[in-house]
Amino acid sequence: MELPKIKKENLTPELREVVGDTDIEFESVVDPTDVMNLPYDPKKYQEDRLQTARMLVESRKKLDELMRKNK
Repeated sequence: MELPKIKKENLTPELREVVGDTDIEFESVVDPTDVMNLPYDPKKYQEDRLQTARMLVESRKKLDELMRKNK
């Protein structure tokens, strides 16, 4: 994992006094082994999302029908 750097020539004089004559390299905030790469299939996601929405609509229709019968 490539971390960003600021070259020494781009540092302000105040920062050069603090860090010396070197580039500044950022440290990772997280352990690279903690970062997960999950597979993502946008087409499958949309299909599943649509299926869930249809099931929700059908469920609401059944609930409305049961509520009307109950009254």
